Parts: sequence; structure tokens; C-alpha cells
Amino acid sequence: MNTAGTDRSAPADEVPASKGPRLSLSAQVFIAMGLGIVAGLFFGELIAPVQVVGEIFIGLLQMTVLPYILVALIAGIGKLSYPEMRLLAVQGGRFVLLFWAIALAITVGFSFTLPNWESATFFSSSLVETPDPTDLVALYIPSNPFFSLSSSIVPAIVLFCLALGLAIIDVPNKGSFIDNLDVVGEAIMRIAGFVARLAPIGVFALIASAAGTLDVEALGRLQVYIITYIGAALLLSFWILPALVGALTPIKPRRMMSVCQDALVTAFATGSLLIVLPLLSERMKELLHEAGIGGQEGESAIDLVVPINFNLPNLGKLMSLAFVPFAGWFAGSAIGAEQFPMFLVSGLLSFFGEVVVALPFLLDLMRVPADMFQLFLAVDVFTGRFGTLLAGVHTIVLGLLTAAAVTGRIQRHWPRLSRYLLISILLTIALFGGLRFFFEVVVPQEYRQFEKLVKMDLAVERVDSSVAKAEKVKPLELKSGSRLAAIRDRGVLRVGYLKDALPFVYRNDKGKIVGLEADMAHLLAGELGIGLKFVSVENRDIGKQLTSGRIDVMMSGLLVTPERAVELDFTSPHLTSTLSLVVADHDRSRFDTNEKLRALEDIRIAAVNLPYYSRFIDRHLPSAEVVELDSAGEFFTADDHDFDALLISAEAGSAWTLVYPRFNVVVPKPRTVAAPMALGLPQNAPLLYDFVETWLLLQRESGIIDALERYWILGEGAESTEPRWSVVRNVLGWVD
Repeated sequence: MNTAGTDRSAPADEVPASKGPRLSLSAQVFIAMGLGIVAGLFFGELIAPVQVVGEIFIGLLQMTVLPYILVALIAGIGKLSYPEMRLLAVQGGRFVLLFWAIALAITVGFSFTLPNWESATFFSSSLVETPDPTDLVALYIPSNPFFSLSSSIVPAIVLFCLALGLAIIDVPNKGSFIDNLDVVGEAIMRIAGFVARLAPIGVFALIASAAGTLDVEALGRLQVYIITYIGAALLLSFWILPALVGALTPIKPRRMMSVCQDALVTAFATGSLLIVLPLLSERMKELLHEAGIGGQEGESAIDLVVPINFNLPNLGKLMSLAFVPFAGWFAGSAIGAEQFPMFLVSGLLSFFGEVVVALPFLLDLMRVPADMFQLFLAVDVFTGRFGTLLAGVHTIVLGLLTAAAVTGRIQRHWPRLSRYLLISILLTIALFGGLRFFFEVVVPQEYRQFEKLVKMDLAVERVDSSVAKAEKVKPLELKSGSRLAAIRDRGVLRVGYLKDALPFVYRNDKGKIVGLEADMAHLLAGELGIGLKFVSVENRDIGKQLTSGRIDVMMSGLLVTPERAVELDFTSPHLTSTLSLVVADHDRSRFDTNEKLRALEDIRIAAVNLPYYSRFIDRHLPSAEVVELDSAGEFFTADDHDFDALLISAEAGSAWTLVYPRFNVVVPKPRTVAAPMALGLPQNAPLLYDFVETWLLLQRESGIIDALERYWILGEGAESTEPRWSVVRNVLGWVD
């Protein structure tokens, strides 16, 4: 972009001289960040509405970005010759590859900081679902450039601009067209500069809203990721990258950070690199002129590198790769060393797209529960800003190094480079080693994830209820009329349950019967207008107890099987689960594919009264021995050598691993086995069956079943609903 006429004698955040000193824009932004934190802590959730002001500020910044990319790329390439363009691609490409290598090395180093803590999580759909692949063609090929512009598909826009710029290189009389683009670019920069002066207001609103709504107490183990991420981002941002500029160019690292601090602070505060690209471009050109590397060639390098780099995986973006091994560790599904090469290559390629698309794909690829992505979105409030800061420094360093390379100003002073390399390696080792020691020794952790499950309570309104054993309950007397009428006359609905039926029916830490189907039992009894009695039955006696009338309906996450259908009537399934294997953590990789399963020999698989699915195992794993157990709990309390795996639904298995975190749920891919789950009813009771079936239909259609599934199986019921701590609420008591 032509910057003729721009006053480079003073930074853009300085105001013409007036009476008395004026704070620089970056200083104002820092003050606004501090005031935002204070306001968020003071007002808590009450300050959340100010986020609208921050969103307006971001929108104003964003409005200049796509026009800037369009103008800067077309004009920047059009000014060059083909040899100059080739030189720029070669020189810039070397540094891009170097930065990628640094990012992958940091990701590997990150995994060494993870301490040996036990962990587990609720069921995640990633265990059984395969996400839609990223449409790279639509992302990068601008079949309709105007659609790409209107839809903010930046990679496609960049490709179109590159093609148009290359085509303009040999066009005769292109000068007037490029001059006009330069004028437009200068106007865009003026708009961006004006909007940037509103940064203190926008930053205050964004920071105050984040500080007021984020539940700090819920961070727990997230400190491992947050602290390590921030430490690595700061090391890269304030030493490794700036010092590389100092080692290879005449530009001093301290001066580089000083000139660019307003843009970097704005990027940090807003969490967006895109909105400060024009500002970064101007600051880099200022540094080039100070160092005597200016001129059209250097400025063109900046105008090309900045928008192109935005569409490539930068260090700030690639740092998010570290979340995948962290999430595996957090969920008890640690990524093995043999999986890292595939993970790193796939991660680098997938990060050419958006992080919000790449991370779910990588989590699934590494067999990490998909709900870990929600955890990423939560911590990204903290880490994302440091990632954006790093991305900004990455952009600056890449632009300066490329400009220096194409103008022949790269300095190769080998003693200085050797010293830089040695210090960088030592600092990195010290960072990761120190953090590992800190997490292992200074921050000891006691596994308490199981408390989330045992502390959960019913999600629906209760009816009067009691608990009894089957042998203590009298059979139902049918003198006349239907079974449904007899139940109503008795005034109590008897619901049979199994003692080990997590998370469908179980006792919480207060001794209450809770769970997904316990909630359904309360709803059904309420619909009948009668009381409720939970009756404990044995797995082998379900049919007999239904027939005798000791229980009226069986609710314990029953999987539909032909054998059970002989003894009782099933309702329509209210949940379709997926068959899984629960295995020891260290054995997870042996069972994660159908091919590996078929290759296993002499393994013992436990199952709980599931002959239909046991026969499925016999057909596909003839070398496996299936052992029937009375309850799932027997598997987890058995000696390590007794069984290799437990055959169970993935939903139930996930709940059990919360209690026994040294085990993990595995759903072998690519072929999965659906296991429908239904309520059990006595045979020859048509009115009762019709009533329950109709009631179930209404619960499904109203969304109640889905809500209960999210509450009990996905773990939403374990999330805290307490308001965010604040001074006005918890100290002053001004609000309830």
C-alpha cells in the first residue's frame, strides 16, 4: 500500500501537542483493561449488558478488514514483478515453515507438563459420532468472489486477490489503477485509525463483561492448561520471536514491541487479530523506515505478508493444538506417544481452517470426548487473548523478517544466533520442567470428579415416594378391571430398579433415588396423580416381578433384547444408546477399532444379562470369552486380571468411569452397534401399555426426554447454577 503523505515522524496513538501531557492510546487501553476487571469483579453478572458496547466496537473495527485485505493484496502484488514475487514467496515461506516447526515443538513440550492426575468426564457424543468433514474446496476456492466477500470467507477472498494481483503484474498502464487502490487503502487506514481511538471504551466493555460472568471457581484442573498456555505464549511473544528479529535484522526487539504495542494491546483486549491487521501493517512500515529497510519493495512485502499470513496457521492459532493432549489427559483418554506424529500432521493441516472446526475434528480423531470442546470455549476467554497477542507478534516478526530478506538486510551473525538459540532452548526447558514440578508438587490434586455424579439431584418436581425391596412388597391383586385401574386404586406406582444402574437410577450422596429414569418415574406418577415406590429387584427377576405385580414398570436403563421381550413388554425406545467397552486406561488403544478387536486373543469380556449382545461378541470375536455378571459394579471391583473389558452402553459406562477414573469408555470404530433403551411393562396389560406409551410419546415430543438426557447423561445437571461471585452480591449484599 502506498503510504506517501503519511507522517511517520510520530506514532499514530500520539495526539498533536496541546496543553499538558496526554496519555498514549496504549496506556489508555491498559487503564481500561484494569478498570474493566475491577468493574467485573465488583458488579459480577450485573455488568454483562455492557458487552453490547464491546460488540459495537469490534464491529466497527471489522468493517475495515475485508476491504483492507482486498486492496492491500491486489495493489501489493500488482506493484511487483514476477521475479520479485517469487523472491517474496521463497523468503517468506522459509520463515513460515520455521514458525510452524516451533509451534509443533511447543505442542509436544506442552504434553510433558501434564501431571499424573486421575480424571474422567460425562458421556460425550464424540464417542459415537463422526463429524462432517471440512469442505476445503468451499473454504479456499472462490467460485463466487462476491459471495465469499459477503460471507466473510477470508481464505477464498485471499486466493481471489492473489490471482487478480498476479494477473495485474503484466497489465499495461496499470499505474493509475494501483494508484487508485492506494488512495482507497489510505482512506481505509484513516477509518481504522479513528476507530482504534475508541479502543479504551470498547476494551473496558469487553473485559468488564468477561470478568463479571466467568466462573473462576469452576476452573479446577483447567489451571494446568491455562498456566502452561499463558507461560508458553508469553515466552514466544516476548523472547523467542522478538529476539529472532534482533538476531537477524537491525531492528531492536524492544523498539519493535514499543512501536506495535497499541495494536498488540488492542488485539489482546478484543481477542481478535483480524481487526488490527491494518494497524499492524502501518506499525511495521514505520519500523522498516526507522531501520532503513523502507521503500516500495519492503512495504510491498508487508502488504502481502500480513493478509496472507492471516489465512495460514500462525503461532497463536497453532498453540490451540495443545488443548487436544490436555483434553485427552483431562478426560482420562491420554494421547499415546505413537499417536503424536499423526496428531501433529493432521493438526497442522486442519488449522488452515477455523479453530472451531479443527478442534472438534481433532478431538474425535484422537478419541477424546467432544464435550471437551465446550471446555475449550470456556478457557478460551483467558487463553484466547494471549493466543491473539502471540498471533500479532507472529505477524509482525514474519513481516519484518520477510521484508528484511527481500531487501537483502538479513544479518547472519553466527555467534549471536548461537547465543539466541541456546537461551531459547534453556528457557523452554525451564518453563516446561518448572511447570511440571509445580503441578506435581506444589499443586497436589485429589480426584473429586465423582462428586459431580453423586451430588446430583432430581431435575423435576417430586411426588411422595418411598423405597422397598421386592420381597417386602405384596403382589398386585387384580379383583376386577384393568391393571391400570388397580394401580390407581392402590394409589402408588411401583417402579422397579437395579442397584447398579448409573446414571438412570441410583442413590446420591444423600441416599435419595435419582437419575434420568428416576425423574421419569416421578413424572409418570405425577401424571397418574398417585404416589411412588421404588422397588429394588434383581436383574434375573425383572420379568417375574412385573408378572406378579410387585412392580408396575421397570426403569433402569434397560437395553431391548429378544430374551427380555419374552418375559415383558417394551415401550418404544426413549433413548438409543451405543454399545461400548469399558477398559483400563492403559488398554484403550487395544480396543479402539474393529480391526484391533478382531486381532485380540484370549480376552475376557464381562457383560450384565445381555445375551443378545454377548452373541454378537461371540460372532465377531470368536476368541473372546464372555462372562455374565449380576451387576456392572462387579467388574470395577474385580482384580485387574479377571476381565479385559465390560460390555455396556456408552452412556452408562461414562457414568461408571466418573466413579472409577482408571477406566475408560471405548466405542470401536468405524462400525458401531446401536442399543435401544426402553421401559419394561408387564405382559397382557394393554391399557397400562397404551397409557405409558402415549405418555412417553408426549414427553419426547415436548422435549422433556431430551432435557433429561442433557441433564443426566451429558452432565448439565452437575454444572453450578450459582451466580458469579461479585462484591455487590457477596460482600455488600446489595442484590440477592
